[in-house]
Amino acid sequence: MTDPNTTLADALATLINPADVDDYIRCAVEYVLDPEVAPPTSLLHPRFNEDLPGISDLAGFLWKQCFYYALPRRKQKKFLAAIARDPSMIMETARTVQSAFMDFSQKNPSRSSEVGEVIAYTLVQHLLKAPQVAAKMALKTSANMPVHGLDGIHARFEDGAMTVFFLEAKLTRNANAGAKAYAESAKEFLSNRSQYLREYDIVADMGNLDDLQGDAREAALEYFDVVGKKRVQRRERYVGVVCYSEKRVYAEKIPIGSGPIDAHENHFAERLALLKDRYRKAALKHLKANGADPAKCFVFFLAVPDVNHLRREFYTAMGLPPPPDLPEDDDEDDDEEVIEQVENA
Repeated sequence: MTDPNTTLADALATLINPADVDDYIRCAVEYVLDPEVAPPTSLLHPRFNEDLPGISDLAGFLWKQCFYYALPRRKQKKFLAAIARDPSMIMETARTVQSAFMDFSQKNPSRSSEVGEVIAYTLVQHLLKAPQVAAKMALKTSANMPVHGLDGIHARFEDGAMTVFFLEAKLTRNANAGAKAYAESAKEFLSNRSQYLREYDIVADMGNLDDLQGDAREAALEYFDVVGKKRVQRRERYVGVVCYSEKRVYAEKIPIGSGPIDAHENHFAERLALLKDRYRKAALKHLKANGADPAKCFVFFLAVPDVNHLRREFYTAMGLPPPPDLPEDDDEDDDEEVIEQVENA
């Protein structure tokens, strides 16, 4: 007899979309599940092209992932079938995905941060092996409006338990600012019961679980019926994905030479790894200050040289006019302790 738990786990795993994440993003520090060092924290960075981080390559990869991120599964299948009949439908597919993203607003540049949400989708699917169960971009009635509520909902079933991951993506000037913004968003969500129930309704009524079949689909839906199935147990975890400008560590360069081609990337990864405890403790401080349980949180920090550059490259990859140069918002919240940790290593 087939174990129903195995069936559900396997069924959910079919919702994981293909993505060669390791070709574009490297994990310098992997997260560890240890209650003594909560929250689980990972430090990541773009892959290098010799001595230069591949920001344009990363932006292009993220744009391609938008097909999976922005479109619900049934619409993905519709477009794939149309492309199989007529390859020129690739153009219409790209236009549809592109139209879901907001134009850049000079008055409100922080709203043009949907690249952060795509990063969050990609990393949670890759690191936590948890597929997206609701394509929230599809809920927008206008491209030039943000998606309200959470930035993403993912889920994984293992060891007889469903874990639901609530995502918050932040694009910020430094790691501390991102950790603070994530913790404040978590507090806002946790204190809003109606929004909490709404997120579950989105998955149950309009999510990707419709792509599952038979008993597996019904079993999965039960875990997202928080009103009618009160006794169904689930774990809930709050994931913060912080893409931030790590200018100081990128400035710690080594000379260009004829040695191993990955020497520069390895050097950067080693220097970045030294900051793990500081960034984890910053997240811990902000989560506690906002009443969140750090044991129920994950924090992933993606270090790029300049978040505004990544934002521009993402718009360019989409074929949209990139935002103009944005002013540096460079409050030195990370102070001299960062420099001391790197220099004293």
